[in-house]
Amino acid sequence: MRKLVLTAVLGSALLVPATAAAAPSAKGQCRQDAKDATIALLSPDEGTMGDAVSDGFYGNEPNEVDGHTVPSQSPGPKVTLPDGTVVNGSSWGDVQKNVIKPACNG
Repeated sequence: MRKLVLTAVLGSALLVPATAAAAPSAKGQCRQDAKDATIALLSPDEGTMGDAVSDGFYGNEPNEVDGHTVPSQSPGPKVTLPDGTVVNGSSWGDVQKNVIKPACNG
């Protein structure tokens, strides 16, 4: 019965014309523009958000020395201070919450 109801709901949704969908809000468009700018700035070669965050924001590119990959700090929001101490840094979620969302919400 559950599958029948789910199929009926999904089928009904497909019957609604695409033009009936609401246009994106200004806030939603602002967030999409921020995403597009992030990809263009941090991942112009690969063009994906995943690459922009992992390689661009977190700097998680392999470390090559004399043709060999050498160990590096774990990926993610960690920062190494000049004295060698490793501390937590900003995560991509922090940037979205504290920078992008407030900027788009005006």
